[in-house]
Amino acid sequence: MNEHETEQDFLTRVRRELDAGLEPLDPSVSRRLQEIRRSALKQAEKKSFSLFSMPRLVPLGAFATLAVAAVAMSLWFSMRQQPIPNRAADEIEVLTVQGNLEMYKDLEFFQWLAQTHEHR
Repeated sequence: MNEHETEQDFLTRVRRELDAGLEPLDPSVSRRLQEIRRSALKQAEKKSFSLFSMPRLVPLGAFATLAVAAVAMSLWFSMRQQPIPNRAADEIEVLTVQGNLEMYKDLEFFQWLAQTHEHR
């Protein structure tokens, strides 16, 4: 006996017991209950349980969007409040010069040359 047959036997016994409980009821109430049972079974067959169903993802997506927005805003405001680093005038001059940058490779030589020229 496989699992499917066992399930079918169980469903048959459940139906029999439920139908036996309907005998003392009024026929109109009995018909209404049977209609409700059929519609419930049809809807249960139509709906398939899915972990990633759309109604579940909407609140999750909204929460994720709010979390990302909160992190982005905190980073934005923390970066805006940091002071701009103060650069020395020599560094700024080196960065803004349009001339020959090869001179700065031998900067120590030119500083020595300037010092010896001053001592004359």
